[in-house]
Amino acid sequence: MIRKILLLSLLLASIIFTSETHCFGATVGNSIDLDIPAKSAILRQQAIGHSLDQYEEAVKIKNSLDLEFVFDKDLNTTSEVTKAEVKGQWFMAKLGVDVFNRIEPYVKFGLADLQAKWRQNEDFSIDMQSEGGFAWGLGIKGIIFEFEETGFRLTGDIQYRTTEPDVEDITSNGTTIVDTGANFKVEEWQAALVLSKKFELPLRFQSIFIVPYTGITASDSTVSTRVKDPSNPGVDITLFDANNKTLHGFLIGCDIMPSLSSSFTYNVELRLASETALTLGGAMKF
Repeated sequence: MIRKILLLSLLLASIIFTSETHCFGATVGNSIDLDIPAKSAILRQQAIGHSLDQYEEAVKIKNSLDLEFVFDKDLNTTSEVTKAEVKGQWFMAKLGVDVFNRIEPYVKFGLADLQAKWRQNEDFSIDMQSEGGFAWGLGIKGIIFEFEETGFRLTGDIQYRTTEPDVEDITSNGTTIVDTGANFKVEEWQAALVLSKKFELPLRFQSIFIVPYTGITASDSTVSTRVKDPSNPGVDITLFDANNKTLHGFLIGCDIMPSLSSSFTYNVELRLASETALTLGGAMKF
């Protein structure tokens, strides 16, 4: 057991140090709970949960899909650049390993379709649109503390992801720029602290179970672009390394389980303050 704890600690530390210099927000839930809580305010739910726990495996594989829509994320960069922002969509699959219902390291992979906008020296309004590119990430999620009497659970999540999509279209003041060497890269990290609780909703034919959650996030990103306008070779309109204008935010979300014995969960999550983003997703346990 000590050896396993040490290995998990080293994995967590490596993620933290890897993400330190490359800093956006990402989906935290889907699902936020790593297992069925052992305690519940509803006695029937608690009894069924204890019965199922006797047959749970120590290690389980989870697979989930996230459709993430980033509507607005303001960026901060040099004084020559103003009104910088990034928006777009992330379509990510996540594969995780649930260890002893306490900790879940995971990897993500999928596609990112992003758009960056900024003004250079108040003279040039730049719009860069990607055509979608491969994205990947990794992270770790774990239960920090369980409040036995109330059924609340405190969960921590740390993750990193990056993408370098091909550039599809660039405009400057509405005029198309042809630059075959243009580059667009995004790196981001996020840490979240989330409080959740499971409830049973009795319906006519069967009960469904929901896990509402809320929490705070600390996130940052590095958004880098490289572009040259052949018609203005002496003008630099590149967006220098930009990071988040607001580093802290909060989130609210909910996991929905059709039944206590279901292998599927559905998720919706909204993130605000540091960004305005919505995620719709689903997860399956193997």
